[in-house]
Amino acid sequence: MKVNPVKIAVLPVAGLGTRVMPLTLHQPKAMIGIVDRPMVHYVIDEIVAAGIRHIIIVTKPNQPEFKKYLDFIKTDPEWRKSKVKIDLAVQKNPWGNGDAVFAARKYLKRRPFLVCFSDDLLVEKKPPMKTLIDLFNKTGSPTLALESVPIKSVSRYGVVAYPRRAESHACRQAGKSLIPITDVIEKPAPSEAPSNLTIIGRYVLTPAILDEIGKLYPYHGKEIGLADALKNYIYEGGRIYGWHFKGKRFDAGSMIGLMQAQAYFGLHHKKLGKEFRQYLNNNTQP
Repeated sequence: MKVNPVKIAVLPVAGLGTRVMPLTLHQPKAMIGIVDRPMVHYVIDEIVAAGIRHIIIVTKPNQPEFKKYLDFIKTDPEWRKSKVKIDLAVQKNPWGNGDAVFAARKYLKRRPFLVCFSDDLLVEKKPPMKTLIDLFNKTGSPTLALESVPIKSVSRYGVVAYPRRAESHACRQAGKSLIPITDVIEKPAPSEAPSNLTIIGRYVLTPAILDEIGKLYPYHGKEIGLADALKNYIYEGGRIYGWHFKGKRFDAGSMIGLMQAQAYFGLHHKKLGKEFRQYLNNNTQP
């Protein structure tokens, strides 16, 4: 089966960052510094490591910080060598993550695309998005990164249902790395969750999902949810698969996740890590 290659990524950054206020009162959440770079740059690096060279950053109106940062990194000779093109799109209204993805549609041109949310920072030996793209290439169907969480925590996430025993032909062809998804439930109560596998901020999507997002607009209240578009796509007979990510994930949109990311990336920094580790070793006692 011939699958159109994934060559473009959508990076929504228009969120309000309410969980990390007051840090976001004077700067966008994605521009919060983690060691020596803003949060968003860790995700940009992950996208580039997956072989993608065109990124659409979706901002809200009047966010000049991202253009300033892009102008800054363009002065880096190493960055210029990478030949990465970054365009800015604007999400005009705060209508949710589905609306943010839809705001980038003019750049996507009916091609498959990555979606990456900047407050999920992933660490694994192989770039996680490269794995996701490789799995997508086996089926041509939307493919989501999943993570298992304690059942008491599922109400914070989109949760997937999947057949515990049955495997589709496509899933067998791709090996056991793919999980066929039969439903998506947004932030269920623990007693109503079909599993403890939750969607984290990495997706490979197809133009059909954009079509499903577009269908939501006449009916939406305050939010156009990506989870609703995925659910409707499944109900209409579409196939969606998940990949169980087992590396490290930092929820940098929360205070504790942001602190954990600061510590991890500080300790693993090529230039600063050794000195930072010595500092922690000398100052961990009360």
